[in-house]
Amino acid sequence: MMISNIKETVLAMRNWLVDIRRDFHMFPELGNQEFRTQEKIKEYLTQMHIPYETYPDSTCVVGLIQGENPGKTVAIRADMDALPIQEANDVPYRSQNEGVMHACGHDAHMTILLGAAKYFAENRNLLNGNVKLLFQPAEESTGGAKRMIQAGCMKNPDVDFAIGLHVSTGYPVGTIAVRYGAMNAASDDIAITIHGKSAHGAHPDMGIDAVAI
Repeated sequence: MMISNIKETVLAMRNWLVDIRRDFHMFPELGNQEFRTQEKIKEYLTQMHIPYETYPDSTCVVGLIQGENPGKTVAIRADMDALPIQEANDVPYRSQNEGVMHACGHDAHMTILLGAAKYFAENRNLLNGNVKLLFQPAEESTGGAKRMIQAGCMKNPDVDFAIGLHVSTGYPVGTIAVRYGAMNAASDDIAITIHGKSAHGAHPDMGIDAVAI
């Protein structure tokens, strides 16, 4: 198979991918609770004859596709967890887990990575190097990526490049958008403690007004 046939090959997976995404969407799980999701990913990788590993105290899955030719190792990462949101969509594949929904596209992210995995696994002869499949839990909460890295997901073999992805409604279906530099951003929490100092009203210069700071 030639590289030029990628689109044709992927389009042939369409029904398979739709079924996978809808299954993930129907059974969303919160961060660090992705037990069914993990089992489904392991099942799909096993069907594709892709070796994988999991780590203690994590619901992650790390797969490895080794190409038939030498080269670098590229990691592709997809998040797994859902959000504590009640789904209001009236679709046959709506969430079956009360108060939990894949509202941020992680069901699609996992499906995209499984589709890429299937293509690479079936075309190892075209692959120069290796592809690591990083299914990361607890992206919406905390600690999912950190625990994976600490457990060694970027080693054996060492990852040379990593690719992240996120769906967007800002582009036509079937489009991949890339750019140099930062593509996405994330919010974070910080805690600041301000120590004020009381003073007499006649001598405000001797105090510290915590409100003004």
